Amino acid sequence: MNKSGIIILNKPKGLTTNHLIQKLKRKLNVKKIGHAGTLDPLATGVVICLINNGTKLSDYFLNENKAYEVTMKLFQATDTYDSDGSIIEEQEPFKIEQEQVEKVIAKFNGLAYEQEPPMYSAIKIDGKKLYEYARENQVVKVNKRLIKINSLSLDKYENNEISMTVYCSKGTYIRSLIVDIAKELNTIAHVTSLNRIESGNFTIKNSVNIENCEESNLIKMFDAIKMADYEIVELDDTLNVEHGKKIEVIAEKNIVFISNKSKELIACYERENGNIFKCKRGGLNI
Repeated sequence: MNKSGIIILNKPKGLTTNHLIQKLKRKLNVKKIGHAGTLDPLATGVVICLINNGTKLSDYFLNENKAYEVTMKLFQATDTYDSDGSIIEEQEPFKIEQEQVEKVIAKFNGLAYEQEPPMYSAIKIDGKKLYEYARENQVVKVNKRLIKINSLSLDKYENNEISMTVYCSKGTYIRSLIVDIAKELNTIAHVTSLNRIESGNFTIKNSVNIENCEESNLIKMFDAIKMADYEIVELDDTLNVEHGKKIEVIAEKNIVFISNKSKELIACYERENGNIFKCKRGGLNI
């Protein structure tokens, strides 16, 4: 497939994100493929797959908010913070009232805080991923990251399991959030199920299973950027844009995409001063 754009896949449980996109690459005979945000093997849901020139749009999808449905199991901790890991601590279950659970969830609802990423994550320190250090039992200092829980709501609480819906900023680790919530309940916990229902403006309703995916599921780059709510300016003459020169544009936002009249994305520009924009990323159509 020579076309460029994105495909929204609904990742199944037990598959790495990389394995998923490689399966798609082989299935549709794609030359170049990538994704805009990984999911743990345990997790299911929305993965934005970038096809051919669509890989050049990665940063513009990665930085968007996310939404998840998650279930946490109380009184049991694992080294990975989810049920794929090994149990490292267990507690005798004790009574936690629903009112207490609701109170803690209300505390995190809308909360911005410094979150510590899990050791089993793909964050790199000195060129090495954290999970590689963890597997070698090496201790490294992990910097906390400012994240925001835009919305957190309780869906169900029974049998020592809490199910919630989370809307959060980029960079949020749901596994760490669950551990933090457990601490507020004076206990331990780990994730048993995780489903990403939104990534930016792309939802689970936009997604397709890998088995049913066809070339017709491709969303063209122009349409994908429009769906992501970026501003697009169509120009009759794109010669200066193709050469990466500064241009004068009347636009509302500080970041705009430039396309030709055939709705082919050419470049991404950012405001320099007033109506003068400079090239941020060129060659989107090459």
